Amino acid sequence: MSEEAQQQRSALQRHWFVVLAGVIILAIVGVLGYTYMAKEPIPVMKPIADFTLDNSDGTSFTFSEGKGKVRLVEFMFTNCPDICPATTYNMSKLQEQLKEKKLFGDKVEFISITFDPDFDTPEVLQAYAAKFKADQSGWKFLRGDAQAVEKVTKDFGMAVMKQPDGSFAHTARMFLVDGDGNMRRAYGMAADMDMEQMLKDMEQLAD
Repeated sequence: MSEEAQQQRSALQRHWFVVLAGVIILAIVGVLGYTYMAKEPIPVMKPIADFTLDNSDGTSFTFSEGKGKVRLVEFMFTNCPDICPATTYNMSKLQEQLKEKKLFGDKVEFISITFDPDFDTPEVLQAYAAKFKADQSGWKFLRGDAQAVEKVTKDFGMAVMKQPDGSFAHTARMFLVDGDGNMRRAYGMAADMDMEQMLKDMEQLAD
């Protein structure tokens, strides 16, 4: 092979080496960029004040008992005709997904708080939990007197109004709280729940 041909071959090899290196670098940057975007920090919205309510199993439950766990908090009443049972049903599906990932109970906990303690007795809440196959080792159904519940709803930024027929009009929001007691997300309820995003957020905070 002539010296000129060797030089051309060497130049060609250098060219393809540079091209290949560039492709590899772009691929690495792309993966790192995707990972960063996928785990973009979830901002703190506000700290949640500690509170104590009655668990449906007859025990007392203090919110700070769950320190270190990610909490998904739902406000509801069992006589609700639509949005509340649809939300609880979706939570039961999330419960099963979290169990598959070995996160439910130990790292992620669900909390459902009723607006209607007069009707929602411990027995009624227990029946409601059973209806949705709630695993109460990691899912608390809470009640308390009107004043205690109102204090909690206000801290979460919920607006609640009892209607003449005994039902409740309320803000259609549920909340994600981290292990330090800080609200990190506010989600829609029922059909407005982005289940994929919620699961992703809970996994990220539980990591």
